Amino acid sequence: MAMHPLREKGIPLDRQLRSWKQIALPPFRKQEVEAFTRCRVILMNGIELEAAGFSHNFARVSDDRQLKAWLATVRRIEQQQQVTVNWLNPADQSVLETTVGYEQVAIELTAYLARTEPDPYLKRAFDFGLLEDFDHLYRFAQLLDLIHGKDPDEILQGKTDVLPGRPTQDHHNAPALRLLEHYRKRQAQPLSKVNALTLLAGEQQTMNFYKNVGPSYGSPEARQLYAEISEVEEEHVTQYESLIDPTETWLERWVLHEFTECANYYTCYSTESDRRLKELWELFLGCELEHLRIAGEMLKSLEGRDPEEIVGTTLPTPATFEDNHQYVTKVLEETADLRLVDGGQWARLGELPADWPSAAYQRAVNADGAPSETVVRLRMDAAGVDLVRAHDPKMLARAAEFRTRPLDREAAPNPSPRRYEDLQPFARTVKPGDQGDTRLLLDPRRRAA
Repeated sequence: MAMHPLREKGIPLDRQLRSWKQIALPPFRKQEVEAFTRCRVILMNGIELEAAGFSHNFARVSDDRQLKAWLATVRRIEQQQQVTVNWLNPADQSVLETTVGYEQVAIELTAYLARTEPDPYLKRAFDFGLLEDFDHLYRFAQLLDLIHGKDPDEILQGKTDVLPGRPTQDHHNAPALRLLEHYRKRQAQPLSKVNALTLLAGEQQTMNFYKNVGPSYGSPEARQLYAEISEVEEEHVTQYESLIDPTETWLERWVLHEFTECANYYTCYSTESDRRLKELWELFLGCELEHLRIAGEMLKSLEGRDPEEIVGTTLPTPATFEDNHQYVTKVLEETADLRLVDGGQWARLGELPADWPSAAYQRAVNADGAPSETVVRLRMDAAGVDLVRAHDPKMLARAAEFRTRPLDREAAPNPSPRRYEDLQPFARTVKPGDQGDTRLLLDPRRRAA
């Protein structure tokens, strides 16, 4: 049933504080948790982290002591909520298992938001990012098997395919190409605003997670893969934040953040199958309704505006996790060869200009090979085939086609072949063995120049 959040009565602030035992709840069991329950936990941690970062940044540019006091009070409650959500992850869930969960969130969330997005331009932006996260899952799945001997379906539970998307080695773009056209705040529907902010929060969390956990593994291949994909996640943050209208005031954005939290907690509560977590989502929804009321009152007081002008009267349902197999397959088949070009647009591979700026960038970062290709080659060398999982046998048969067909005009020097029989050693420009710290310096060819 639709909810009008500005008319709902939330939990008073003085009843929202909880004890340490109530904050640090027992985690879920990774052997028993439903895949989409894990997804909701991961997403809501990202939503809370985005809200906290925004609140701190808002406080740094305001000289209104009363406003800063409200921000600090609400932020403290939301800090406790973030800890509770993140602490639901169990200690025996490895970094790579959690990583697979993060990519499942990115794929299923982006697919649902793209399917339901009313703005055609935003939908196209979501579809473009979707295929990149889809490929990231495939690359991390190879590493999960190589390092831990785990099947990614222990995490994914068959709800998300493990197949190549747009190859990760082609995700590296000249920075300015990720700047897209923003929505217009007076024309955009509240749903579009919430979708953009929700995706931004999810991708920002993923970027920070990979940058923090990347050094956790001793394997150079694992460390390099996290380095490569964390940079793509930074590109995604740039892409999604550029969709937001920069003329929104700080108070508008505070209302939007609280509205987005309400919308996502409401969706989690409405769709959760775990009874304990359903009660938690309901509790935090009650807290966020009060936070939204406070932000709305500050908007009225300081800008003389009604929050309904910004968020409307109905909560959207962004955090919906459901079957997206057919939609993802359609996007894969129709858009894998799209690339970013100037002006916030896309073009097919055959339409790219001769001076396409991303070609030079890729030439630099892929000069010594793409880690995302290395892990596939290693898995093929170890098992005779890359690791793929799909609900449709026809898609399994086409995995090698998807992995090799949409490569840019200048592929990395270590591309994985279609078949194990075609696997050739990677010709390196430095001799084998430990080169000490010198191998970390600039390319010797550049030094010589």
